[in-house]
Amino acid sequence: MNAKIYGILGSAFLCMSFIPAVSILFTILGLIFLGISLNLYSKENEKIFNYFLIASILAFVSSMLFYFKLVAVITSMILSLLSSNPIIPITLSIIIYFSVYYVLQIISAVYFKKSFYLLGELFNNKLLKTGGLFLVAGAVLNIFFIGLIVWTLGWLLIMLGFFTIEEIIDAEIIEDVKLIEKD
Repeated sequence: MNAKIYGILGSAFLCMSFIPAVSILFTILGLIFLGISLNLYSKENEKIFNYFLIASILAFVSSMLFYFKLVAVITSMILSLLSSNPIIPITLSIIIYFSVYYVLQIISAVYFKKSFYLLGELFNNKLLKTGGLFLVAGAVLNIFFIGLIVWTLGWLLIMLGFFTIEEIIDAEIIEDVKLIEKD
């Protein structure tokens, strides 16, 4: 398979990673396939893969933080039944952890945007650049619960961007051949 197919598969898996039963599996598969694709495409500019790697690590850490905190909150609520004032410690804990999760998600999205912006610059592909912007907007809007929709649209745009990479390369080659033939 080539880098284009890996990119399409990776972004497709990440588009579907909001499905609860398979979210962790699809996220891991999506990040692996996109990582392979961006590693193959980043031969000219290594920052493309480096930014993607930073974003992936931050996204993974924030997701694990979210899942572990969810388990901790449920356990705390069960144990708080024995306490006289259980609401304040649980509420403060939830606010702190969700704030850290939110900030890590935004930073991760910014690094994803940088990676896809550089890839879009490399191939003159506006869909990749716009998809990166949608990822950041989705991360910011995540607090209002519409971020998931915007985030999914971002991955769809990135998937469409990978579909059109080959066409852009072919069009540039045809234009170069026409210029050479004129000379």
